[in-house]
Amino acid sequence: MELIAIGVQDHTDAVRDRLACKVRMLCDKGIEVDMTERSAGPLTFLCFHLRDTGRGIPAGQRDLVRYHVASALADAIVCDVAKEFVARTVRERYPYFDGAEQEKIVACAAAALARQSGGGDGCAGGADRDETSRAFTRRRSEVLFKVLDYLDTASCLVLDGFVRFRLKAFVEELREAADAAVDDYMIEREYNEFIRLLKYFVDIQEPKLDEVHVVVRPGGLFRLLDSDGKVVDNDYLEGIAPDLVDAEVDYEDLLMSALISVSPRKIILHLGRGEGVADTVRRVFEDRVSVCPGCRLCAAHHAKAHLPASGRTDPN
Repeated sequence: MELIAIGVQDHTDAVRDRLACKVRMLCDKGIEVDMTERSAGPLTFLCFHLRDTGRGIPAGQRDLVRYHVASALADAIVCDVAKEFVARTVRERYPYFDGAEQEKIVACAAAALARQSGGGDGCAGGADRDETSRAFTRRRSEVLFKVLDYLDTASCLVLDGFVRFRLKAFVEELREAADAAVDDYMIEREYNEFIRLLKYFVDIQEPKLDEVHVVVRPGGLFRLLDSDGKVVDNDYLEGIAPDLVDAEVDYEDLLMSALISVSPRKIILHLGRGEGVADTVRRVFEDRVSVCPGCRLCAAHHAKAHLPASGRTDPN
Protein backbone atom coordinates (compact mmCIF):
# COMPACT_ATOMS: atom_id res chain seq x y z
CA MET A 1 0.00 0.00 0.00
CA GLU A 2 1.14 3.56 -0.73
CA LEU A 3 1.82 5.25 2.57
CA ILE A 4 3.39 8.61 1.63
CA ALA A 5 4.02 10.50 -1.63
CA ILE A 6 6.54 13.36 -1.76
CA GLY A 7 6.30 15.70 -4.76
CA VAL A 8 9.54 17.38 -5.79
CA GLN A 9 10.29 19.82 -8.60
CA ASP A 10 13.71 21.16 -7.61
CA HIS A 11 16.44 19.29 -5.74
CA THR A 12 15.02 16.00 -6.99
CA ASP A 13 18.32 14.11 -6.95
CA ALA A 14 19.29 15.36 -3.49
CA VAL A 15 15.89 14.52 -2.00
CA ARG A 16 15.82 11.13 -3.72
CA ASP A 17 19.25 10.26 -2.34
CA ARG A 18 18.31 11.25 1.20
CA LEU A 19 15.06 9.29 1.08
CA ALA A 20 16.72 6.25 -0.51
CA CYS A 21 19.22 6.19 2.35
CA LYS A 22 16.34 6.03 4.82
CA VAL A 23 14.69 3.20 2.84
CA ARG A 24 17.89 1.14 2.96
CA MET A 25 18.18 1.72 6.70
CA LEU A 26 14.56 0.64 7.31
CA CYS A 27 15.00 -2.47 5.18
CA ASP A 28 18.10 -3.37 7.17
CA LYS A 29 15.91 -3.23 10.27
CA GLY A 30 13.47 -5.70 8.73
CA ILE A 31 10.78 -3.21 7.65
CA GLU A 32 9.52 -4.08 4.17
CA VAL A 33 9.36 -0.64 2.51
CA ASP A 34 9.84 0.33 -1.15
CA MET A 35 10.27 3.70 -2.87
CA THR A 36 8.90 4.16 -6.39
CA GLU A 37 8.62 7.17 -8.69
CA ARG A 38 5.89 8.65 -10.85
CA SER A 39 5.65 11.91 -12.77
CA ALA A 40 2.85 14.46 -12.76
CA GLY A 41 3.62 17.52 -14.88
CA PRO A 42 6.77 19.20 -13.57
CA LEU A 43 6.69 17.17 -10.34
CA THR A 44 8.39 13.91 -9.54
CA PHE A 45 6.57 11.98 -6.83
CA LEU A 46 8.66 9.71 -4.62
CA CYS A 47 6.20 7.19 -3.21
CA PHE A 48 6.65 4.89 -0.21
CA HIS A 49 4.97 1.52 0.03
CA LEU A 50 4.81 -0.90 2.93
CA ARG A 51 4.63 -4.52 1.82
CA ASP A 52 2.00 -6.64 3.50
CA THR A 53 3.43 -10.10 4.10
CA GLY A 54 -0.03 -11.50 4.82
CA ARG A 55 -0.01 -10.83 8.53
CA GLY A 56 -1.00 -7.17 8.27
CA ILE A 57 1.14 -4.08 8.74
CA PRO A 58 1.80 -3.07 12.33
CA ALA A 59 0.78 0.54 13.06
CA GLY A 60 4.18 1.21 14.54
CA GLN A 61 5.82 0.57 11.18
CA ARG A 62 3.72 3.25 9.51
CA ASP A 63 4.77 5.76 12.18
CA LEU A 64 8.42 4.75 11.84
CA VAL A 65 8.37 5.24 8.07
CA ARG A 66 6.67 8.63 8.46
CA TYR A 67 9.32 9.72 10.95
CA HIS A 68 12.26 8.74 8.75
CA VAL A 69 10.69 10.32 5.66
CA ALA A 70 10.15 13.53 7.68
CA SER A 71 13.74 13.34 8.93
CA ALA A 72 15.12 13.09 5.38
CA LEU A 73 12.92 15.98 4.25
CA ALA A 74 14.05 18.13 7.18
CA ASP A 75 17.68 17.55 6.17
CA ALA A 76 16.87 18.38 2.55
CA ILE A 77 15.04 21.58 3.50
CA VAL A 78 17.65 22.87 5.95
CA CYS A 79 20.65 21.95 3.78
CA ASP A 80 19.67 21.86 0.11
CA VAL A 81 16.53 23.99 -0.18
CA ALA A 82 17.80 26.71 2.18
CA LYS A 83 21.05 27.24 0.26
CA GLU A 84 19.28 27.43 -3.09
CA PHE A 85 16.64 29.78 -1.69
CA VAL A 86 19.31 32.19 -0.40
CA ALA A 87 21.17 32.02 -3.73
CA ARG A 88 17.94 32.69 -5.67
CA THR A 89 17.05 35.58 -3.35
CA VAL A 90 20.45 37.18 -3.96
CA ARG A 91 20.17 36.70 -7.73
CA GLU A 92 16.67 38.17 -7.92
CA ARG A 93 17.06 41.05 -5.47
CA TYR A 94 20.67 42.02 -6.24
CA PRO A 95 21.33 41.24 -9.92
CA TYR A 96 24.00 43.96 -10.11
CA PHE A 97 26.51 41.71 -8.29
CA ASP A 98 28.51 39.41 -10.52
CA GLY A 99 28.62 35.65 -10.03
CA ALA A 100 31.71 35.65 -7.81
CA GLU A 101 30.26 38.37 -5.58
CA GLN A 102 26.96 36.51 -5.28
CA GLU A 103 28.80 33.36 -4.20
CA LYS A 104 30.57 35.32 -1.44
CA ILE A 105 27.28 36.79 -0.27
CA VAL A 106 25.60 33.36 -0.17
CA ALA A 107 28.54 31.99 1.84
CA CYS A 108 28.28 34.94 4.22
CA ALA A 109 24.54 34.32 4.68
CA ALA A 110 25.18 30.63 5.38
CA ALA A 111 27.74 31.55 8.03
CA ALA A 112 25.30 34.00 9.64
CA LEU A 113 22.56 31.38 9.72
CA ALA A 114 24.98 28.98 11.39
CA ARG A 115 25.55 31.50 14.19
CA GLN A 116 21.90 32.27 14.91
CA SER A 117 21.25 29.77 17.66
CA GLY A 118 21.88 32.14 20.50
CA GLY A 119 24.85 34.38 20.44
CA GLY A 120 28.37 33.33 19.39
CA ASP A 121 30.19 35.56 16.95
CA GLY A 122 33.57 33.92 16.51
CA CYS A 123 35.01 32.25 13.47
CA ALA A 124 37.00 29.09 13.99
CA GLY A 125 37.27 27.83 17.56
CA GLY A 126 35.70 24.75 19.09
CA ALA A 127 33.04 26.85 20.83
CA ASP A 128 32.04 28.30 17.47
CA ARG A 129 31.72 24.84 15.95
CA ASP A 130 29.46 23.89 18.86
CA GLU A 131 27.41 27.03 18.22
CA THR A 132 27.07 26.13 14.55
CA SER A 133 25.98 22.62 15.48
CA ARG A 134 23.33 23.97 17.85
CA ALA A 135 22.07 26.36 15.18
CA PHE A 136 21.67 23.54 12.69
CA THR A 137 20.00 21.30 15.27
CA ARG A 138 17.57 24.01 16.34
CA ARG A 139 16.58 24.88 12.77
CA ARG A 140 16.32 21.24 11.71
CA SER A 141 14.19 20.34 14.73
CA GLU A 142 11.74 23.15 14.01
CA VAL A 143 11.37 21.98 10.39
CA LEU A 144 11.13 18.32 11.39
CA PHE A 145 8.23 18.97 13.77
CA LYS A 146 6.40 20.92 11.04
CA VAL A 147 6.82 18.06 8.56
CA LEU A 148 5.73 15.43 11.10
CA ASP A 149 2.69 17.49 12.01
CA TYR A 150 1.72 17.75 8.34
CA LEU A 151 2.23 14.05 7.58
CA ASP A 152 0.16 13.14 10.60
CA THR A 153 -2.99 14.12 8.69
CA ALA A 154 -1.88 14.04 5.03
CA SER A 155 -0.25 11.36 2.88
CA CYS A 156 0.94 13.65 0.06
CA LEU A 157 3.44 16.49 0.52
CA VAL A 158 4.63 18.76 -2.30
CA LEU A 159 7.98 20.04 -1.08
CA ASP A 160 8.10 23.50 -2.72
CA GLY A 161 4.55 24.36 -1.66
CA PHE A 162 5.15 23.05 1.85
CA VAL A 163 8.20 25.26 2.30
CA ARG A 164 6.44 28.31 0.85
CA PHE A 165 3.20 28.06 2.82
CA ARG A 166 3.98 26.01 5.93
CA LEU A 167 7.48 27.30 6.72
CA LYS A 168 6.94 31.05 6.37
CA ALA A 169 9.03 31.91 9.42
CA PHE A 170 11.87 29.74 8.11
CA VAL A 171 11.66 31.37 4.66
CA GLU A 172 11.66 34.84 6.19
CA GLU A 173 14.73 33.93 8.23
CA LEU A 174 16.51 32.90 5.04
CA ARG A 175 15.46 36.10 3.26
CA GLU A 176 16.68 38.27 6.15
CA ALA A 177 19.98 36.39 6.19
CA ALA A 178 20.44 37.10 2.47
CA ASP A 179 19.70 40.82 2.92
CA ALA A 180 22.02 41.08 5.95
CA ALA A 181 24.79 39.30 4.03
CA VAL A 182 24.51 41.90 1.26
CA ASP A 183 24.86 44.69 3.82
CA ASP A 184 27.91 43.00 5.35
CA TYR A 185 29.46 42.48 1.92
CA MET A 186 28.99 46.14 1.00
CA ILE A 187 30.57 47.25 4.28
CA GLU A 188 33.51 44.93 3.71
CA ARG A 189 33.94 46.12 0.12
CA GLU A 190 33.90 49.76 1.19
CA TYR A 191 36.41 48.98 3.94
CA ASN A 192 38.74 47.26 1.46
CA GLU A 193 38.51 50.26 -0.88
CA PHE A 194 39.33 52.52 2.07
CA ILE A 195 42.38 50.39 2.90
CA ARG A 196 43.58 50.58 -0.72
CA LEU A 197 43.28 54.36 -0.64
CA LEU A 198 45.26 54.60 2.60
CA LYS A 199 47.96 52.33 1.21
CA TYR A 200 48.24 54.62 -1.80
CA PHE A 201 48.87 57.62 0.48
CA VAL A 202 51.46 55.63 2.42
CA ASP A 203 53.26 54.65 -0.78
CA ILE A 204 53.59 58.23 -2.00
CA GLN A 205 54.51 59.66 1.43
CA GLU A 206 58.17 60.21 2.25
CA PRO A 207 59.03 58.64 5.66
CA LYS A 208 59.66 61.32 8.32
CA LEU A 209 60.72 59.01 11.15
CA ASP A 210 62.53 55.69 11.34
CA GLU A 211 60.49 54.31 14.22
CA VAL A 212 57.23 55.14 15.99
CA HIS A 213 55.67 53.50 19.03
CA VAL A 214 51.88 53.58 19.29
CA VAL A 215 50.47 53.38 22.78
CA VAL A 216 46.71 52.87 22.86
CA ARG A 217 44.42 53.02 25.87
CA PRO A 218 41.50 50.57 26.10
CA GLY A 219 39.19 53.55 25.58
CA GLY A 220 40.75 54.33 22.21
CA LEU A 221 42.98 57.40 22.94
CA PHE A 222 46.50 57.02 21.65
CA ARG A 223 49.96 58.55 21.78
CA LEU A 224 52.82 58.42 19.30
CA LEU A 225 56.32 58.09 20.73
CA ASP A 226 59.64 58.11 18.91
CA SER A 227 62.45 55.59 19.39
CA ASP A 228 63.60 57.45 22.52
CA GLY A 229 60.16 57.24 24.13
CA LYS A 230 59.41 60.94 23.59
CA VAL A 231 56.10 62.24 22.28
CA VAL A 232 56.32 62.76 18.54
CA ASP A 233 56.86 66.44 17.74
CA ASN A 234 53.69 68.29 16.68
CA ASP A 235 55.55 69.53 13.61
CA TYR A 236 55.32 66.03 12.18
CA LEU A 237 51.55 66.01 12.75
CA GLU A 238 50.73 69.34 11.15
CA GLY A 239 48.22 67.67 8.82
CA ILE A 240 45.93 66.89 11.76
CA ALA A 241 43.57 69.61 12.93
CA PRO A 242 44.37 70.63 16.55
CA ASP A 243 40.68 70.87 17.52
CA LEU A 244 40.28 67.13 16.85
CA VAL A 245 42.24 66.40 20.00
CA ASP A 246 39.36 67.36 22.29
CA ALA A 247 36.50 66.69 19.91
CA GLU A 248 34.35 63.58 19.76
CA VAL A 249 36.08 61.82 16.89
CA ASP A 250 36.77 58.33 15.70
CA TYR A 251 40.18 57.82 17.30
CA GLU A 252 41.02 54.97 14.94
CA ASP A 253 40.69 57.36 11.99
CA LEU A 254 42.71 59.96 13.87
CA LEU A 255 45.45 57.43 14.57
CA MET A 256 45.60 56.39 10.90
CA SER A 257 45.84 60.05 9.86
CA ALA A 258 48.68 60.61 12.32
CA LEU A 259 50.62 57.55 11.18
CA ILE A 260 50.22 58.44 7.50
CA SER A 261 51.41 61.98 8.23
CA VAL A 262 54.53 60.65 9.93
CA SER A 263 54.84 57.62 7.61
CA PRO A 264 57.46 55.86 9.77
CA ARG A 265 59.64 53.08 8.43
CA LYS A 266 58.78 50.94 11.45
CA ILE A 267 55.68 50.91 13.68
CA ILE A 268 55.53 49.12 17.05
CA LEU A 269 52.03 48.73 18.49
CA HIS A 270 51.72 48.65 22.27
CA LEU A 271 48.08 47.63 22.49
CA GLY A 272 48.02 45.60 25.67
CA ARG A 273 44.52 44.22 25.12
CA GLY A 274 44.66 43.64 21.37
CA GLU A 275 42.39 46.44 20.18
CA GLY A 276 40.89 46.02 16.71
CA VAL A 277 42.79 49.03 15.38
CA ALA A 278 45.83 46.75 14.96
CA ASP A 279 44.26 44.99 11.97
CA THR A 280 43.74 48.25 10.08
CA VAL A 281 47.28 49.44 10.83
CA ARG A 282 48.72 46.11 9.67
CA ARG A 283 46.72 46.09 6.45
CA VAL A 284 47.80 49.62 5.55
CA PHE A 285 51.47 49.52 6.61
CA GLU A 286 51.96 45.76 6.13
CA ASP A 287 55.51 44.59 6.95
CA ARG A 288 56.40 47.87 8.67
CA VAL A 289 54.22 46.85 11.66
CA SER A 290 54.99 44.70 14.67
CA VAL A 291 53.09 44.21 17.93
CA CYS A 292 54.93 44.46 21.21
CA PRO A 293 54.36 41.32 23.32
CA GLY A 294 54.65 43.41 26.49
CA CYS A 295 57.20 45.84 27.89
CA ARG A 296 57.65 48.62 30.46
CA LEU A 297 56.18 51.10 28.02
CA CYS A 298 53.00 49.04 27.78
CA ALA A 299 52.73 48.64 31.54
CA ALA A 300 53.45 52.29 32.31
CA HIS A 301 50.94 53.75 29.92
CA HIS A 302 48.14 51.25 30.44
CA ALA A 303 48.41 51.70 34.21
CA LYS A 304 47.36 55.33 33.93
CA ALA A 305 43.72 56.22 34.28
CA HIS A 306 43.97 59.08 31.76
CA LEU A 307 46.26 59.33 28.74
CA PRO A 308 46.37 62.31 26.34
CA ALA A 309 45.58 61.94 22.67
CA SER A 310 48.26 62.00 19.98
CA GLY A 311 50.04 65.28 19.56
CA ARG A 312 49.49 66.46 23.14
CA THR A 313 52.41 66.76 25.51
CA ASP A 314 52.65 64.89 28.78
CA PRO A 315 54.89 65.91 31.69
CA ASN A 316 55.64 62.19 32.21
